[in-house]
Amino acid sequence: MPKQKGLPLRAFAIFLLAAVIGVAGGFLGSKFLDGLEWIQDALTHRDAASKETLPHAIATNLTWWQTLLVPTIGGLVAGVVLLTLRGKKPPFGLADLVVLVQLRKGTIRLRESLAQTLSSACTIGSGGSIGREGANSQIAATVAALIARWAQLGSRPRAVLLGCGVAAGMATSYNAPITGAIFVMEVVLGNFAMDVFAPIVVASVLATIVRGELRGKEAHLGEASELVAKLPWNLVFAAVLLGVLCGFGGIVFRTALASGRRAFARLPASPPLRLALGGLIVGAIGTFMPHAWGNGFDVIKDLATSSPALSLVMTLFAWKLVATVATVGSGGLGGIFTPNLVIGAAFGAVFAHALGYVTPVSSKEVATFVFVGMAGLTAATMHAPVTAVVLVFEMTRSHYDELTLPVMLCSIVASITASMLDEDSYYTAAIRAKGEELPGGIEDLAIRSTYVRDVQRADVLTVRDTADFPAVMQMLSTHRGDTLYVQDAQGGLVGRIELQDVKNFLNDPSLTTVVIAADLTRPMVMVQAEQSIAAVLPMFDDPELREVAVVSAGAVPRLLGRVRHQDVLTTLGNEVLGQQRRNHRLAVGGEELELPPGHELRTIPVPDVWSGLAVDALSPESVRGLVIVMAIPPGDAKQVVAATPDLVLLVGWQVVVLGTREAIRKLRQDGTSDKE
Repeated sequence: MPKQKGLPLRAFAIFLLAAVIGVAGGFLGSKFLDGLEWIQDALTHRDAASKETLPHAIATNLTWWQTLLVPTIGGLVAGVVLLTLRGKKPPFGLADLVVLVQLRKGTIRLRESLAQTLSSACTIGSGGSIGREGANSQIAATVAALIARWAQLGSRPRAVLLGCGVAAGMATSYNAPITGAIFVMEVVLGNFAMDVFAPIVVASVLATIVRGELRGKEAHLGEASELVAKLPWNLVFAAVLLGVLCGFGGIVFRTALASGRRAFARLPASPPLRLALGGLIVGAIGTFMPHAWGNGFDVIKDLATSSPALSLVMTLFAWKLVATVATVGSGGLGGIFTPNLVIGAAFGAVFAHALGYVTPVSSKEVATFVFVGMAGLTAATMHAPVTAVVLVFEMTRSHYDELTLPVMLCSIVASITASMLDEDSYYTAAIRAKGEELPGGIEDLAIRSTYVRDVQRADVLTVRDTADFPAVMQMLSTHRGDTLYVQDAQGGLVGRIELQDVKNFLNDPSLTTVVIAADLTRPMVMVQAEQSIAAVLPMFDDPELREVAVVSAGAVPRLLGRVRHQDVLTTLGNEVLGQQRRNHRLAVGGEELELPPGHELRTIPVPDVWSGLAVDALSPESVRGLVIVMAIPPGDAKQVVAATPDLVLLVGWQVVVLGTREAIRKLRQDGTSDKE
């Protein structure tokens, strides 16, 4: 058979869906940014001239009482929108998106997403100190969720598409396609596998292209980057010290945000009033420090170009932090990425000024430390040094030679320092706050993000607890399977009957006339569909337990299906092996296959212990580390039979198995010949 060329249809479909998400994310995200500018212009009476001269000081045209009132009303309206359209459900931010993608638990509803986008627009448009990337990412991720639901995708491709949405939103917000993709791979998915990375790059790049066509292709900090200078070696190593300080600063920033949330949560007020109070605090700060308002990209540019006095920079640093804590703590929806960049830039400028008391530091070198501090604090808060480095390079779009060494040194040191002080990043802390455990590695991620509902079977045999012995035997003899589930008159599950439970009664016909199903019932191990496989696997430590019952939640458990140990192992094998890098090539039937490291595909005689058993009736111990692919009955024609769960294996047959070398070696010892 000739070798098939090109991408498989399934892989092509993922790329096509990723492209749709990228285009939709770029278009909708750009329109959202246009809407924010319209709100700001309407509330602050900005015209084209004021945008050009004072783009960051959106409160400049307002009186002091208007400066207080605008963000207060904006917060109040944002809260009313949430309360009206979401009810009492907690808001869903970028950190929740990370949880959803990593654990593959939950979904995004269109109505709730629209409510949050409108609420975020009210907060940001009225001067709230919060980033636009949160709303943009949610917009694109909502498109991804709708597409995944329409295409009826499994949990893993659905998670990839949601990652595409987050990447598209980040890329649209910062005009930075590489940063969008790297952020998703490093923070959201924690996976750089090519089958995941490629569609995310497609979505991120297309979102940036669409954004460029609609809003222009200029870099946010392109002009400021012209003023940076290559640091002498003594100042390059000073970037290491700045990295250590940023590591501590990242912890302080996260702690301040958490404290702000707790403080506002203790207030006996509704969400609209809390958001209004947060807006009032921002408005009060805006009366004397308008730079603390809004998103702050132009503030970074000012810090790099005008070399403001140390007192002004320290004031900005402190009050921008307070404004961000007030906005986020009161419940404002958006991202913390942008305010984190502004605070980091101010911190870098403060460090450069302080360094000037020890050694001469030029204005261009101060500008360099602005960008270095920006990357360092971001790396410390997110535990994402690669994202921080790439973001600075993409936002400046020039002078890589001047920025490369100090930015990389500061980012990695800041990330290491923050990790030593606290193992959690801003996003992993959100996962723990929801009571979830963090997955560690591909295998752990697989068992924590695969759920009972993904592997359960609906083919269950049930019998009433009042059924007589002949009825029980009739069920066991006419249906494949060795487990009957016993239900009461209300349909509640009361236990199970195993084939071995009836054997003792077959030799005493006198007992069979008085025994009913309830007398044969043994206790049942029950799980619910929403439990992860991580919670189910320990149950199978009992060697006699081959399957568990899937039941509904509630006082009376009702049978929904069953899960076999073999189903769990096979699913996890497919999940893990499907994600790992394949570098072993094997020609089979004219196709070149790639096998995982340490695994082989072999043809093995059916061992005696398997004879007469169906594939799904094999003991878990005998198939540990193996996946049965197909069977070959004896004969000259060499007929191949798919290894379906109900296929009965016989002596003289051969099976094609995929597994570890050790598992295959053990299986060969149980066979009678060796034929590859």
